[in-house]
Order: sequence, then structure tokens, then C-alpha cells
Amino acid sequence: MGFSRSGCTVDLATSVSRVFQSYDIRGVYPAHLTPELAFRVGRALAAYLRDNERLRSRRVVVGRDLRHGSEELAAAVAHGLLAGGVTPVDAGLISADMVYFATGEYPQDFDGGVMITASHNPPEYNGLKFVVAGAASIDANTGLNRIRDMVIADGGGAPAALPPLELERRELAEAYLAKLFAIAPGPFPRGRIVVDAGNGMAAQVFPRIAERLPCEVVPLHFALDPTFPDRGPNPSVPHSLDKLRAAVRAERALLGIAFDADADRVAMVDEAGQLVAGSLLTGLLAQVMLCRPSAGERRPEPPEEGRCGGAKVLFDLTSGLAVEDCVREAGGTPVIAPVGHSRIKERLRLDGGLFAGEESGHYYFRDFYCCDSGMLAALVALEALAAAGKPLSALADPLRNRYHRAPNENYELPSRDAAVQCARLIDEMFPDAAARRVTRYGPDVRKDYDGWWFSVRPSGTEPRVLRLTAEARDRAAAEARMAELRRPVLAAGGKPLQPH
Repeated sequence: MGFSRSGCTVDLATSVSRVFQSYDIRGVYPAHLTPELAFRVGRALAAYLRDNERLRSRRVVVGRDLRHGSEELAAAVAHGLLAGGVTPVDAGLISADMVYFATGEYPQDFDGGVMITASHNPPEYNGLKFVVAGAASIDANTGLNRIRDMVIADGGGAPAALPPLELERRELAEAYLAKLFAIAPGPFPRGRIVVDAGNGMAAQVFPRIAERLPCEVVPLHFALDPTFPDRGPNPSVPHSLDKLRAAVRAERALLGIAFDADADRVAMVDEAGQLVAGSLLTGLLAQVMLCRPSAGERRPEPPEEGRCGGAKVLFDLTSGLAVEDCVREAGGTPVIAPVGHSRIKERLRLDGGLFAGEESGHYYFRDFYCCDSGMLAALVALEALAAAGKPLSALADPLRNRYHRAPNENYELPSRDAAVQCARLIDEMFPDAAARRVTRYGPDVRKDYDGWWFSVRPSGTEPRVLRLTAEARDRAAAEARMAELRRPVLAAGGKPLQPH
């Protein structure tokens, strides 16, 4: 592993302001996120771990996805860690959850972990995610801002070029797979499933999982390609799953499973090719998790409804009411949590929850270090099918028809302050006194009224963006409520955005 200067001359402070986000580092490579900056970040991470007395093994595991620049950024981070007195350990090309596994399963071996990825962002982006021993995330509130300040204050500079490194390698795959199947041991259904890797890391990981499944796996978009030519890295973009839907129908498959670029997010379609929304999938997965006695033990016959679980299940404040229904029906306790992977992981730990899900397709498991894993979510979904003995549509349709959600809307405002002010204005439009439940996490607000609810929140990753959600018992009511939410945003100069 080695790197040389990218040729970009972006000012350090400008680069830092562009790439440091609420939950991680992301930016266009190499225009904004450069190897030089990654070197400084690696050195600052070593200092952060030392200052917080987290250095025991003095080793940090470094993994990467297939994006342009991932190898160069990983090398730069490794050099920075070495400059800070910490030994980097190379995990190679892996999915994001394998870094969580390394630091969660082997906290005595690794003081932290770095994953080089921009997750579901467009192909020109790259980024860095950080965890400490035990797999807890480092975000803006738990250390990322401190690392940012260290990078800016660091007067040591970055070398023009560094020689290749011969790093210790750590192969994680076999132990990682054993962990997944200990948590989700089956049984799994027979039949055919279609898996869409989206040219990302699932193409490398899922074949090893498929070897252990009784079902036939039809691979789609399994050629690793940093340009993501087949459907893009984000399975949530409209029409990105069209080929998956068609393949599921053509193959008469049980379901279709799609992953994002680093395989931490997952989306699914039923046997008819219809999307199973993130909220519905959270509810269905929660029921399986609530009904199992403990991780690593084979689940008994499906228990009587409402007789299993009792544990807390968390869902983010943009998730629909169907989640709560599913959790209560299985005897669990539903809890609304903040949006964002680091925030919901922290709440899952603090609340002692069993499982959590986000509308965006992140699913978190207490027995997987309170971290998200697209692969584990896929296995639990297959368990749900086997336990039910029914098509996925038979599980999802009753939930789909129970509530109606207006399409989510995103708007770009002139500034972050304008987005926050607009969220506050919408909050004030709907009185707390009339609501049956009010949930606030900073500027993020959700209010539940009889027959409907809404959420409004400034984006955690796109500073000027405001996100609106509305759900009601019928489609007309949901769309009417969304129109109410939209009105002040447009008046404030908000410009509608399409998912990317």
C-alpha cells in the first residue's frame, strides 16, 4: 500500500469543511477527499484514541470497498496511523459490517476500525467510517469533530509520497460468516432467490453465504465495478430495482434482495416484484428476532401471536406505524429513535434493545454489537419466509394496506440555518397539545395525531436539505398532509430534490 500526491491543490480547511459530516467523512475523490487529507485523518485518529485512553493493543483494522481511490485512501490512512504510533492491520476488500465484526468480536485485538467507503453515494464519492473497540461509532458527537479539529490544527503536514507498506493481513470472512449464522441459524426456505449486488461489495461477500443456503441464488450485477454501471450504488433511487423486479418475476423467485455499495443497506422486493418498504421490513424482521430465545440457538416452532419477545425494538422517526403494530403483535416494546446509523446504534446500546431498523434500509442487531448488517438482515428475512410458509407478499400486503404514506419529499434550502428554521416553523404549525405523541431529537421532529403523523428533519449528511414525511390511514389524507408540510418550505425558497 502506498500513495503519492493527487495533484489537487484544494485548501486544507476547505477540504475539511466539505468532507466532515455528522456521521462520517464523505467527499468527491480526489477533488475534495485526497490521500493527503486521509493521511492527516489517520494520524489524528491515532492521537484521538491515545488522548481518550483507548489505546491498548495499539492496532486499528482498515478495510475498504471497491470505489475509485479506496486503495490509495486506505494506504494513506495506514501511513497516518503509523505516524501516530498505531499499527494498521489490513482487512482488504470487505463489506462495512466486517469492520464492525472485527472491532466487536475482537476488542482485545483492535482499538478501532476504519472503513474506506462512501456507502450509497454516487460513484465519484469516497469516504471514511470510524469505530472504536466494541464497534461503537465515532460521529460528530462522540469524537469526529475532535478529529476534524486535530486535522486542521496539525502542523506536521503530509509527505509528498510514501513507499508501499507491507501490512499485517487479517482474514475475517470465515469467522464473520460463522457469526452471522450463529445469530440467524435458519431454517431457510428452499426455492430460488435473486440477489442484486449492484456491482458492489455484496458481489464478493454473498457467494460465501450462498454456499450455506438451501435455496438457489440467481446473481444479478455481481461484477465488481467502481463505476456501478448496472444500477448505481443506491438501491433506494427510483427505478434502480427495475431489473431486480423483472428478474424475480422471470425466475419465479421467492424474493429479490438488493444491497448498496458497501452492503450495509438492503432493499427487498416480494415474489411479484413489489418493493417491501423499509418500515415493513423492520416490522417483519423484528417479529423473527422477538420470537427467538437467544442468538446462536435454533428457534422453536412459531409461538402463539403476542406470546414472544418483550424486548425493545427501535425504529427511526421516519418509519411508519406498521412497525409498531408488528412489534406489539409479537409482544415487543416499540421505541422511536433518531435517524442516522451512529445515533441509532448508540440508542440501541443505551436502551438495551434487541433490534432496530431505519426506513433507509439499515437494520441493527443487538447480537451483532448493536451494528447494522445488510447480510444479516437478508438471512433473517429468509428465516421469516421459512417460518411463515407463505409468500413474502402474504406477509407484507396486510401491512401495506393498513396505512398510506405520501412519497417522501426532500428540499434544498439556501443554507443549513434556513433548513433548521423551516423545520422549526413546521413544528410550530402543528400544536403539541393536539398530538398523541411528540418526538424530538434536536431539530428533527415527529408528531403523531389521531389517524396520521408527520416528520420533518434537516439532513444529517446534506447540510441544506430538509426532509418531509407524512403517513395517514388513506392516500388522500396523506397527500393532503404532505401539501400542508410543503407549503412553508416552498415559501422559504426550497427547491425539490430527486433521490441520487
